[in-house]
Amino acid sequence: MKLRNDIEQLRIEGERGRRCFYPNNHLQQQALAARLHGGQFIRPYRNMYARSEYWHALPPPEQARHIIRAMSHQYPNRVFAGLSAAAMLHLEYPWKLHHDESVFIASPRGRSTGTYSRLHHIVMRTAPTCTLVDHFGNGQFATSVIPETLASAAASGSNVADTVNIVRITTPARTLIDCGLRYPFVQALPMFDSAFRNNLVTRGQVLDLCNEVHIDCSCVLRLLHYANPLNENGGESLCYGTIIDEGFAVPQLQHVFIDPDNPWVRHRADFVWHTHDGRVIVLEYDGTRKYVDPKMTHRRGIQDVIRDERDREDALRRAKVTDIIRTTYDEVVQRTPLKRKLLDADVPMTVANPQYERCLDIRGRER
Repeated sequence: MKLRNDIEQLRIEGERGRRCFYPNNHLQQQALAARLHGGQFIRPYRNMYARSEYWHALPPPEQARHIIRAMSHQYPNRVFAGLSAAAMLHLEYPWKLHHDESVFIASPRGRSTGTYSRLHHIVMRTAPTCTLVDHFGNGQFATSVIPETLASAAASGSNVADTVNIVRITTPARTLIDCGLRYPFVQALPMFDSAFRNNLVTRGQVLDLCNEVHIDCSCVLRLLHYANPLNENGGESLCYGTIIDEGFAVPQLQHVFIDPDNPWVRHRADFVWHTHDGRVIVLEYDGTRKYVDPKMTHRRGIQDVIRDERDREDALRRAKVTDIIRTTYDEVVQRTPLKRKLLDADVPMTVANPQYERCLDIRGRER
């Protein structure tokens, strides 16, 4: 009975701290192994456990955070890097990057023989770090980012009440560099957009660190050139990156159109091109949540949402928009359907029209 109560207490503490739990002794480990066969618990990582129903309800980035938080309790001095640090910073990126369930840590050396295959080392002599402190404030789970210079105070808990997790990660600038070096342009761009949108780092800080590391950062520089915090979510960033990667002109983002029949009504378009022959092309990115998430539909039915979209398109055409294109996440990922739509609408290509390249300021606006 005591053993069962001990495991239940570990589970409760783990779920409260939004992390996996792990056994403290051999008896607990044996008891958990028996429950694995019954399907009550799952082992998502070596020596880490979670309630099956609870675990499967978590999206992949949160599953990664649960593993990382548990690992930070097991190894307090470990510094998480790359995609693991991006997950802890709640950056936007395609969830499929977690397909192999890898964990990334900063290390002065490469992986040694016998190291767990899902634990990847990103080699760096001295890792620029910051500390994430998870705590409960007014009953709400919250995370504070603590500079490394104040990490000792965070570890002592003197400044934060009810601390539940302390996780060391690479700084946002180093995290973006590592992810920019590892992942394709369209997958890494949402990380850069969201980092700038949430004011976690500046372009200058990333550029300064690029100059310090002894690595070819040309792909990171390309990401810095095109990153735009005006993309409101990871889906828009993915679409924006795909447009650029396919060689189309860089669009304006979140352009506001005024309905001439109702001047008080304004509509923001996701992507806009103003061509030299006077055409105005709008591309709208439609995420599925736009039609099914009550928070985004304001609890209206799908037919009501679709009717509103038609009214919106009519208003855009009254505002002199000549072409309206709609695309979805699946079309963006497949690329060919999106590319065909852009070609059919005669969206300018950068190669043929270099003047369509744009230089953006820190807010994503054209200089």
